[in-house]
Amino acid sequence: MDKVTDSKRKSSVSESSYPSIYKKIRRSFGIMTFVMFSMFWTAIYLAENQMEVISLHHWLDTEANRYTAEYELYGEDTLLPNPSEFSTYWSENELPRWLSYYKTPGFYEYLLGAEDKHFIVLKHPSGKGVMYIVFQDDADDYLDNYEWSLHYYTMLLGGFISLAMVFYSVYVVRSLSRPLNQIEQKISLMQPDQPSFEVTTGYAETRHIEQTLLDSKNDISGYFQREEEFSRFASHELRTPIMVIQGSADLLAKVDNQPPVALKAINRVQEASEQMRVLTEMFLLLGKESIDEHRFSEHDLETMVRQQLKELAVLFAKQDASYRLNVTRSATVYAPESFITVVMNNLIKNAFSYSIGDIEIKLTERELVIVNRHDGNETYNAGYGCGLVIVQRICERMGWRFETQDDGFHFSTYLDFSANKQAE
Repeated sequence: MDKVTDSKRKSSVSESSYPSIYKKIRRSFGIMTFVMFSMFWTAIYLAENQMEVISLHHWLDTEANRYTAEYELYGEDTLLPNPSEFSTYWSENELPRWLSYYKTPGFYEYLLGAEDKHFIVLKHPSGKGVMYIVFQDDADDYLDNYEWSLHYYTMLLGGFISLAMVFYSVYVVRSLSRPLNQIEQKISLMQPDQPSFEVTTGYAETRHIEQTLLDSKNDISGYFQREEEFSRFASHELRTPIMVIQGSADLLAKVDNQPPVALKAINRVQEASEQMRVLTEMFLLLGKESIDEHRFSEHDLETMVRQQLKELAVLFAKQDASYRLNVTRSATVYAPESFITVVMNNLIKNAFSYSIGDIEIKLTERELVIVNRHDGNETYNAGYGCGLVIVQRICERMGWRFETQDDGFHFSTYLDFSANKQAE
């Protein structure tokens, strides 16, 4: 019987501790797009550089193969590679200092000042030492126009692909977020007082969720309608016969010269009708989402405890049990009278029902403690069906602190009326 407003408040608090699925989708696509951009442009950069290296390497290999082939025919009279494009060195002659460190055949690149030198090292055709074929300054920049053109078209194509990826990512994110957003909006319409909605999303999974929400809303609306009708009917159909029984019992009590048995029966009818009135009022109030202000009033706890003990005196006598009431200080509580009556009645009656001795009742301002000894045995339960469950529900509704403790020999109930709250 927890309040609907309480459940909604608890769910909103718990949801705030979880990440948003919208942010998760946007973050995932953003990271994926960034990684793809990085890999795409890195591949373009490496491809351009590698194409330049391949072209230069191929030119140098061509010159080296030509020189090697002609050297077998002409010997030292063989023409060197084009001097306007290349500088040719032999390790047997004088070398630039920076070039003398390269002894192993292969293709190399060396930054000489601001000039990036590309050259090849190969075994001299004579069999002595190694030969160096080095591009002249700026001679290896012949591909600059081609590289600029390639870079231009690559940037253009890459930019187009990048924009297409961005637009596609935005489209996918919105396509996934839109039905989820629609479902979230429809969740706010789940309350019975909100209008109904239709299944509108275009995906099988989300439509199934929407249909489930719609079915649940209809079920909840039916539950609330039946509860309201029950409360309205019970308020009239139960209170009226209870008032008739109470009035008839009062009239019978005024008749003179009645036998003791009749008077005893009339007294029991009066007590039972009063219990029915209190319980009916309590259940009706407990089932409402909000309690009217006129239902609240100030009640002295000591007076209420003593009144319940007085009404239960017959029960104590039947069970040959007693109690010890210790009141340190008393205080008033602002609450419906039926709530306080049912809570105290159940706690005291349950304590006597399961006790094998006297019970102890301690009242300190707004704190009520009831202790009974049972030694692990169970006795006949003389309660009228409400028990500790209804006590707990009333305490949850009013914000009262309620605790129980059982050590195997003594059962204790602790009730603090301090944390009182009115109907919301």
